[in-house]
Amino acid sequence: MIGATLAGVTVPALSAPLQPLLPALVAGLIFTGFYGFSVDEATDQRVSTPVVVSLACLYLFVPVALYPLASVALSGEILLGVLVVLSAPLAAGSSIIWTRLSGGNTVLTTVVVLASMGLAPLAMPSLIALLADSAVEVSASELVVELAAIVLAGGALAYAVPGGTVSEDTLDDFSVATIGVLIYAGVGGSTLAVEATQLAAVGAVAIGSIALSAAVAYGLYARGMRSDDCITVLFSSSMKNMSVSVMVGAVVGGGTVVASITAFYVVQQVVSSSLVRHLEGSVPGRS
Repeated sequence: MIGATLAGVTVPALSAPLQPLLPALVAGLIFTGFYGFSVDEATDQRVSTPVVVSLACLYLFVPVALYPLASVALSGEILLGVLVVLSAPLAAGSSIIWTRLSGGNTVLTTVVVLASMGLAPLAMPSLIALLADSAVEVSASELVVELAAIVLAGGALAYAVPGGTVSEDTLDDFSVATIGVLIYAGVGGSTLAVEATQLAAVGAVAIGSIALSAAVAYGLYARGMRSDDCITVLFSSSMKNMSVSVMVGAVVGGGTVVASITAFYVVQQVVSSSLVRHLEGSVPGRS
């Protein structure tokens, strides 16, 4: 991610030809997130408290609570980047991985991923249009159409490709390379000028999002919810999808927006990995 950002700043010439390919690249990443999901197993879970709470935090509590605080310290495109990533759906790969390593319920996480992706074409543009500064021009209708097409394309491809055809290593390599291309294209598309203090503020918002999710998860645990379901809420209510965020960021803004999204994502992943080491095997089960 850092290398792609530096490449976008120092050698931006190739970013323009890549811009038309961004939707296809994001659809490919959505395919890697959906591929291998057991729809039957996810359907058996039905609607449950962890799923409802996770979605409410993801699309309501976290963005509505943190965006006003971010606007105190940030402005312009870097604030818009924070808004874009706060409005994004759940990250499939990292949320499932962190949930599994911490002893959580990965099936419930899968349900939240699928539901958040399904809601993204409506929820994400609506949040951006509702909360963005009046000076920012955001076409919610265009984002709805584009996101819906991308999610459907990625989901349809995941459904069409037989399970086991593509190895996990291949999916991981493709995901890393594609995210790098997305960051490069977004950063290279405009002049990048971000102060260290601004990036620190973005990082603080990322930490705040995890802290809010942790508080909600602990509240559910204190009320008697199983620890594995609470861990699921922790990692399913704030882990934002970077690929979708970068694509939308490139549409509504430029390099500074993408830099803000990247900083948010990096901090969130670092903090989450630290939580995994703390949680693994340390929380007893509860019924």
